[in-house]
Amino acid sequence: VDGTAPRASHHPASVALADLPVLSVDSPEIEVRAVSPARIRIPAIALDLPVQNPQTRDIAALDTVLHEGPARYVDSAQLGEEGNVLVFAHSSHLPIVHNQMFRAFNRVPELVAGDEIVIEGEDGTEYRYRVLVLRQVDADSPEARIDLSKTGGRKLTLVTCDTLTGKSARFILEAEFVSTL
Repeated sequence: VDGTAPRASHHPASVALADLPVLSVDSPEIEVRAVSPARIRIPAIALDLPVQNPQTRDIAALDTVLHEGPARYVDSAQLGEEGNVLVFAHSSHLPIVHNQMFRAFNRVPELVAGDEIVIEGEDGTEYRYRVLVLRQVDADSPEARIDLSKTGGRKLTLVTCDTLTGKSARFILEAEFVSTL
């Protein structure tokens, strides 16, 4: 790989680790590119929507953004970074809804462990995640906090309302990073 001759081996069907180049994500040759999400696809529930990237924490402004579809929370990780990418959207089970983006995450509660979520970055790279757990919480409870620290690996969290249960009921879906394409 690096131009040097391999050491003699008594086992031609194997290779000594010392004969391999140093493999490390801390290598200066490996550049981590952080990109904003542009699209979310969840094949198990036939979801394919654009993702907004507002630069605000203002609740009224975020509510307006959600009229256009799911949004990434400004303080959450970007794709490709360590940390948690937080994407949230509306759910509504009202019989008549004029703006279908109010139903954007209606079927998220149907997902089960192992289902795949694909987030496409602005650069076209696809980031694949695997669903770990879906839980229902009250928005005012202590367990309704989302970890946005830059530790613990690369994760994805989807959040939506549970309008059937109550005004402060939320679904929180947690997924782990699997690969990029």
